[in-house]
Amino acid sequence: TQYLMAVADRQGKLLEAGKTYRIDVPRDMPVTQFWALSVYDRATNAFIYSNSGRTTLSSYDLDRMKKNADGGVTLYVGPKAPDGLEANWIPTAGKRPLPAMRCYGPTAALNDKSFKLPDFEAV
Repeated sequence: TQYLMAVADRQGKLLEAGKTYRIDVPRDMPVTQFWALSVYDRATNAFIYSNSGRTTLSSYDLDRMKKNADGGVTLYVGPKAPDGLEANWIPTAGKRPLPAMRCYGPTAALNDKSFKLPDFEAV
């Protein structure tokens, strides 16, 4: 398993509480098993629990997500889901998010660092 800590946005700023962020996850993630994006509370390093019970989205959830034209997905992290994109959203419940992408069965592209996960960007 490899962890890709995605702690800053495209401008290099730490993710903030109360803001919504997006990240594009490519269709061809460099994994042989699965990927999973979990969001933790920066203050406690614990999951952020909310009414939805969702702390993580993974490649196992792709069937329920809205996909992009290229087959990838855009995931959202924030206090409220963008309209119509609830299946692509991890709630932050007012906490400061600390996202981490876990890659199970990493391929050579991940190991040799030729793959780079896109940065988060504020919505």
